[in-house]
Amino acid sequence: MHGAYRVLTADGRISAGFRWPDGQRREDPRTLLEAEGVVFDSANRARRSHRLTTTDLATLLGKDLAEEAPPTQDGDTEERTAADRFEAQLRENQAPETVEGVLAMLRFWEQQGGHRAFGRAAETSCSPVLRVGGQLDSRTLWPLAIYPVTGTVEVVFQYLKRRPPFDDEPLRRELMARLNEIEGIDLAEAKLDLRPSFPVEVFADHSEEICAALEWFVHTVALAEARRPMPMDDEPDIA
Repeated sequence: MHGAYRVLTADGRISAGFRWPDGQRREDPRTLLEAEGVVFDSANRARRSHRLTTTDLATLLGKDLAEEAPPTQDGDTEERTAADRFEAQLRENQAPETVEGVLAMLRFWEQQGGHRAFGRAAETSCSPVLRVGGQLDSRTLWPLAIYPVTGTVEVVFQYLKRRPPFDDEPLRRELMARLNEIEGIDLAEAKLDLRPSFPVEVFADHSEEICAALEWFVHTVALAEARRPMPMDDEPDIA
């Protein structure tokens, strides 16, 4: 089977009983995996961020049931309730310094002209959202989804790759590189078209660095919008 050496045990180790299917190859599976960028720890476990989750596999197989539609923006009474629920779940499940780091980032995002938006599941996710374009070509972009109970932050490359300007792969790579410079974030390059995640605890000590990466995101979108031709409402009259 092609790629058999990439199938690891549940805890991220190479199986002690691994054998090449054809019985002919002799390469060390770990050597091959490390050559592909997979990092192992001192206990011989592949770093968790480099493993494909069931969600990743579903996405690659076209079976992902997650909605690509943007989360609903804060504004009416229902969404104020969602905002309160998100903050309550965050405070109940995360350390105070993590809570403050997340909220500081969201306040910074709003200062950049963005909005907060919320998911509708029992765990109320929150995303920093930008709405760009005009009435004829309005679209929504969001770089992150924060899950307050599970304590994960998804970087939504899967959705960005279908939204200009981040349909340009080099821009997605730049966003990944800027986030990976932050201690505690290790997004695998193999997940550039997926939704890799990092622990929400990173916000406790590195909220300002995450804000800097998101500021670059906002400026990149603004620059791309400034370069786009303006859509015409109607065809011009010809005398």
